[in-house]
Amino acid sequence: MARPRSFDEQELLETVMKAFWRRGYSATTYRGIESITGVGIRSLANTFGEKDELFLAVLASYRGRVSRNLDLMFESPSIDSIVRFFERISSPSDAEDPRRNGCLMVNTVFEVDKPTAAVTQEIAQYRDLFRRVFRESLESDQVPDPEIRADFLIGALWGAFSQIRLTRDPTSAKPISSIVVETLEIWRGLVPPRRPAA
Repeated sequence: MARPRSFDEQELLETVMKAFWRRGYSATTYRGIESITGVGIRSLANTFGEKDELFLAVLASYRGRVSRNLDLMFESPSIDSIVRFFERISSPSDAEDPRRNGCLMVNTVFEVDKPTAAVTQEIAQYRDLFRRVFRESLESDQVPDPEIRADFLIGALWGAFSQIRLTRDPTSAKPISSIVVETLEIWRGLVPPRRPAA
């Protein structure tokens, strides 16, 4: 058994996150985590609790990471921001890019049959991140019914992430992203022309 040692919790969560992201919840065990981190099972359990509690900490860390990225990408919310976002998620990547694993949160939705209430809440909060930036972007460009259209975009995004997970290739989501971009251009055309100032 590995000897307990001091470690940086955030760095360890980052490493463990990649393991869950790449292998999935079921295939990622405490024994495997011990192997890739060098931190003993007892130390992991003392710090994070059982596997479910560690996984919840990973999901919260992942949500924080995505939230920071979205804040940067949607600093100036607009239809153009949404277009750039969908183009980015379907752009080519190298073999080590974690985007090749799809989305950890979406993967969890499809893999974990009976998520705990805490995991369900994490997923809901994650969806709300996207709902907010999509809605604010549509509102900024005065697109009608921004709430409904934001939910449509989330559905398209979930489909794109699922496709990436299946193929381990972000470019496999290009057809979905292309249709989303076409749809956004149609929505742009629904915006009433602004009246010139009197």
